[in-house]
Amino acid sequence: MQKIAIMGVHSAGKTTLAYILSAYFKMKDYNVKLIHESVRENCPFPINEDANQGTCLWNFHRQFLNELEAEAQGYQLAICDRSVMDTFVYFHAVNPRNPITHSAVEQAAQWLTTYDLLICLEPQEGVDLHEDGVRSTDRDYLNLIRDGFRDKLKTYGDKVKDKLLVRTSQDVFQEECRSGLLQEVEERLCIRERTA
Repeated sequence: MQKIAIMGVHSAGKTTLAYILSAYFKMKDYNVKLIHESVRENCPFPINEDANQGTCLWNFHRQFLNELEAEAQGYQLAICDRSVMDTFVYFHAVNPRNPITHSAVEQAAQWLTTYDLLICLEPQEGVDLHEDGVRSTDRDYLNLIRDGFRDKLKTYGDKVKDKLLVRTSQDVFQEECRSGLLQEVEERLCIRERTA
């Protein structure tokens, strides 16, 4: 099974891109599994600025489980709305010295190598933050998380540099840019339209 992980700060268009990619490859007759963001699956722990160790570890393991289940179910392509690393960026932004979660980051860094493509999205400068009932709309918090992703990519990016695309929400929401991104994703995965 091939896997695409869409990672990055909230309000960058990750979920929208996950749906676009899922539809795009389904129309090419691929058996696609869209793996939704784990925190939206009734995470029993607090999130955002109130996240705790339980939040981090629950999300980390839930993401692993969802990806493993997709592979066991025989999907050809999994589109992941988040990577295993995302939960650590969010948690360490507000709890930077937790030794248990820091030890798990190394496992997440190794798991990043299992993705065939990583797309890291950042919001376009000045993007409006809309209340969605889940993510924080605090701009300082958003910038803290954005910087956390940049730091994680500096630290662990060498492991996946040949699989990494860094883009902005403009690449998702502007049609001309989106077409180019879809083409690049398809080329990177070496997926071509199948003939019946």
